[in-house]
This record gives sequence, structure tokens and C-alpha cells, in this order.
Amino acid sequence: MRRDLSVCDCYETSSPGDLMPPLPWVERLARRLTRWRQNGRLAGPWVVGVSGGSDSVGLLRVLHELTPRLGLDLTVAHLDHGVRAESALDGQFVADLADSLELPFDLGHWKPTRSGHFEADARAARYAWLVEIARTRGACAVVVGHTRDDQAETILHRIVRGTGPSGLTGMAWRRPLTAEISLIRPLLSYSHNKLCTYLASLNQSWREDATNLNQVHTRARLRHDLLPKLAAEYNPNVAQALVRLGKLMDDQRRGFETLAADFEHQATVESSALVIDLDLSTLREIPHAFVLEVVRRAWRHAGWPERDMDARRWQRIASLAGRERGRISVGMGVDASIVANLLRLNRAEVIPAVPLESIELPIPGVGEWQGGRVIATHCDHDHDGITHDEMIDLARVVPPLQITSPRDGDRFDPLGLKGQTTPLADFLRGRGLGLTARRSVPVVRDQVGIVWVVRHRIAERVRLTDSTTERLGLSWQPSCD
Repeated sequence: MRRDLSVCDCYETSSPGDLMPPLPWVERLARRLTRWRQNGRLAGPWVVGVSGGSDSVGLLRVLHELTPRLGLDLTVAHLDHGVRAESALDGQFVADLADSLELPFDLGHWKPTRSGHFEADARAARYAWLVEIARTRGACAVVVGHTRDDQAETILHRIVRGTGPSGLTGMAWRRPLTAEISLIRPLLSYSHNKLCTYLASLNQSWREDATNLNQVHTRARLRHDLLPKLAAEYNPNVAQALVRLGKLMDDQRRGFETLAADFEHQATVESSALVIDLDLSTLREIPHAFVLEVVRRAWRHAGWPERDMDARRWQRIASLAGRERGRISVGMGVDASIVANLLRLNRAEVIPAVPLESIELPIPGVGEWQGGRVIATHCDHDHDGITHDEMIDLARVVPPLQITSPRDGDRFDPLGLKGQTTPLADFLRGRGLGLTARRSVPVVRDQVGIVWVVRHRIAERVRLTDSTTERLGLSWQPSCD
């Protein structure tokens, strides 16, 4: 997150009882939060993640100011990563601030377990810990202090790395962390400087993290070099322009997804573990871009592994819909053909594995399982010469990984359901598996929950996105005997 050095510890913490006229932007924020809470999903307690920096401290202070009006129920949480000598002081600062505001406080500790992946592991650990605190506190939301500057950096970072239209949407205002807990970012419309000015008006200090100035990391170079240069030499409002681009792309994405979902509903004749039938007359009446998306959505909702389904393979299936006859081998045991007035996808039958006790799956490494083994592989590029059943975002995994059999009460957020969970037994029953087969399916888990129902589907929370920087390939290799 962005941190500013011009305003810091020169201010003392103001008394929680000090009152000031609401600022216009605070009024706008209050209206937004009121709308969010009126839908019922965000009406419960909120856990505010506070690092001690200006943005998160500003978030806490403005939410505390709005508490009497909005009826907010806040708790404060701080995770100490323990990699800086001053990190304990950060935790004490946040604890003191929470105490001064008469708010409950939770302090957590985490240590990196592997070299070279600190940022990704720390981010995953932070959100996993915040989810656990939210569950303990009975909270419905985790609130973080990302600002408009963070949004601009995110979009610019994706442009520099190379991204598609969905990557230009930036960070979401709200997204599910679990079925019951949402991640919300109320400050995405407001600049970092606005937060600093607000804190100055309260005489509120904050803590600085010197590592944010280290330009070894790409985000720091974007923040301290490229964005200031673009603002100075090309467009002084470049941050606002990037955020505006993100909003426009998000509006277009929502419209596209709504239409694609409607077309998928119209086109789907059958969807199962072995067969997908799509109505050709419907596919031939819609633009080619929507045909591609309908095929993707139908494949995903049938629970088929996406594996290495690149643009070329999706394109071949969609192009077949424009022919009068034909048959192609898609790969991974899937054939596509024209049958009467249908585009039919056939998948080879899945043979269930035999259950065992839980075992560890190293990252990278192999976990032996009766009937086969699960292989986890670091993937630095889109194509590393290895065929994977699934590819997931390593930053969203909270190690260690384990392979287990299904457990009573297991719930799962299948890819494609946008974070909504379902009982694992119902998911497997819907894929045509009987009781014996359901009990024998191997399941890969991390500390948060199910990551992959082997040979069926990954969890939505670990899917690849345009912001993914580290990929983990997961494969199932049957035994030869």
C-alpha cells in the first residue's frame, strides 16, 4: 500500500470525543456505506485490518467517526510479520490506537516459511488470518484501506505486465473471502493525500514502513518513479485517468457477463460430468466473442478441469460452432463435434480414487495417493513444458497443502460460483458420483479449506486472475498398476 513521508508522527492522537463537521468526502462515504449495509449482507460486525500506516489508520478513524450515524460495530486487527525490527512497535501503536477509540483489538504473528515468496505468502497469510479473526468475532466483513492511488498502481502494474480487458478493472470494491465474509475497500474513490490531510486535521499520527521505499520491487518503482514521471511530464491527473479507465472497463465487463450468462442459459441443452450439449441455432445468432464465453462458462459450470485450455483451444471449439459438420480433438480426453443441431463436447469417464489418510503435499513436490499421486509444480510461465490438470494462483494458497479424503461437513467454493459455497457431497453428487465414489475422491486442502477436488474442480478463491504473479500447477497421475 502507498505510504507518505510528508505527514507522520508530528501529530499526536486526538481524543475520540473530539468532534468536527463532516467533510464532503466523508458524507459521500457515509452514503455509500449506508447503501452497502442496507442490502443486509454487510449489516453485521466489521473487522478493520490496520497495519499502522496512514491509509489504514485513516480508514479506522473515518469508520469510527461514522459509527454513531451508521451503527457500525468495529474491531481492529493487526498481523505482525516479524521481518522488521520495528514491527513490534507497529503492533503496539495499533493496539494503543484501538484502545484510545475503545475498540476491541486482535494481534497476530506470522513468520515466512520459504525464501523468495515473502510478499505473496504474507498477503495470503494476512487474509487467511483476517478471515479467522472475522469468524471468531462473528463479523460479516473484513475492511482494508486501499485508496485511489493503490487502484491506479494496480491498473498500471497490470498494463505494464500485459493484461486483458478484465485486468484493467483493477481491485473490486467488494468481493467474497468466504460464503459468509466479504472483503470491502471503502476508500477506492479517495486519494492517499486526502487521507493524510484528514489525519492531520485530527492530529492523528501513523507509522511508516521504510520497506515501501525499496524500489527493488516493481510496485515501489511504479509508485515512486513511473507514476510521478507520468504525472509531471504527461498528465497531472494520470492516477484519476487510470481509475476512470478501470471503472469503465468494469462497467463493460459487468454488461458482457450479464449477456454471456443469458446466452449460456439459452444455449445449454445438457451439462454433466461427461457431456456438454450447446444449441447451435443459439450460438450462430450471437457474436463470436460471446460464443467463446458461452463455451468457457459451460465448461466451467460442468466442472471440467481447465488445465492448459489456452486461447487457441477455446477458439477451435468456438469456430466449430460455425460449421455444418465436423469433429475435433480438444485434448485432455475431450472431443467436440457437430451432432444434429448441437455442439457436443464429450469427456472421457472419470474413475474415482481410493481413500487414504491425509498426507502432506510439498510445494513443489509429490503426494502419493492410492490409485495415483498428486503433483504440485511451480510454473514461472504460461507454458513450462508440463501438462497440468489445473493451474492456480500460488499467492492465494496458505501452506501447507494436504491431500485427504472428503470429510463430513466439508463445504467447497467451486470455480465459477463467485465465492458461493456448497456442500462437497452435493457437488460430487451433482457430478454423478455415487456414495462409494464420493468417499474416495482425493481432496487437496490448505489452511483455509479445499483448494482442489482432484480431477473435478478447483476452488474459486485460488483461480488465476490478471494479477496473478505466481502459478502452481496441480496434476493427477494415475498409478500404472
